[in-house]
Amino acid sequence: KDYICKFFDDGDFKGYISLIRIHEVKEPLVRRISGQEVCLVDNGYYWMQHFPSGSNYCVTTMLNEKKEIVQWYFDISKNVGINERGIPFWDDLYLDLIVFPSGDFCIKDEDELEEAITNNQITEDEYILANHVMTGLIKEVETMENIILKNTMKHFNHISMYLKDSISN
Repeated sequence: KDYICKFFDDGDFKGYISLIRIHEVKEPLVRRISGQEVCLVDNGYYWMQHFPSGSNYCVTTMLNEKKEIVQWYFDISKNVGINERGIPFWDDLYLDLIVFPSGDFCIKDEDELEEAITNNQITEDEYILANHVMTGLIKEVETMENIILKNTMKHFNHISMYLKDSISN
């Protein structure tokens, strides 16, 4: 695999974007999501992650070997940042949102969020934050106003130029 991470500021999106190009896997990773079989990892796939500055989520976009979007996976978090080694991170708040290119979406791990508040693994403020961020993301997805969804391929084409040997194939 190849990996690159760059800071990006194009006026719409500000934050870090990373890209992994997966050359070869022992076997594809396929999951059943919302009643459909979805291949998330296979030979020639890409995973691009957006870490928006000052936000409460990060997004992993999975692209197939044809550079077509398979899905976007939003991890709702307390915060996102970058560590001293230049590697982005997020403080997970359990709740996730999966969005498909069709515009369909599903909420994941609501049970984990409920368990976390019940077991005092998160505060009430963090619980409220997670639900508030989810509500906002759903609104952005339904109206296709989310900056990352709108600019995924532009960002992919930009950051992929930095991968060694480029991605011109």
